[in-house]
Amino acid sequence: MNTLVVICHPKPASLTRAAAERVVKSVTSSGQPIRVLDLDELDFDPRLTDFEVRHHLGDPADRPDLAEHIDALLWAHRLVLVHPTWFSGQPARLKGWFDRVWMHNVAFVLPPGASRIQGQLKNIRRIDVVTSMGSTRWVNIAQGDGGRLRVNRTLRVLCHKRCRINWHTITDVDNRSAAELATWLDSLSEQFS
Repeated sequence: MNTLVVICHPKPASLTRAAAERVVKSVTSSGQPIRVLDLDELDFDPRLTDFEVRHHLGDPADRPDLAEHIDALLWAHRLVLVHPTWFSGQPARLKGWFDRVWMHNVAFVLPPGASRIQGQLKNIRRIDVVTSMGSTRWVNIAQGDGGRLRVNRTLRVLCHKRCRINWHTITDVDNRSAAELATWLDSLSEQFS
């Protein structure tokens, strides 16, 4: 299974980075083909340009700056998103990656005369989300759980009709002990190997 790992966190010494390291190491050691896109290392610009907004139904070939990202997305059978949950959702850089890379003629098409898009990422059969939350699960639910909704109700429908989603979440990280954080990281090693 071709695995694409997309990492988003600006701090090298963060729980998210430690989690990403575990995921990448486990997938690599299992022998599965893997590609990694580290959005912060790549300094990925999340902002939609005026050109992108005006040509949102254009040809992806007109976007050579996104070719590596598009190619990786079309190559993947499994997508692993590793990020913190900020303000009940994904960081802006990751949200911008969805906005800019999951574009027309890549992730979806809008047939002439149609009012609904049709998903095109039939290659993606599994999405894993590895995330941490500073608040408790209940606080995130009360805030609307925007990150989970975006993955479950938006990204998934653009993928294979039997695409499964697995969440690997640790909540209340600000109040967790070092041992609890280590246990969660160890569980990621097991789940991705």
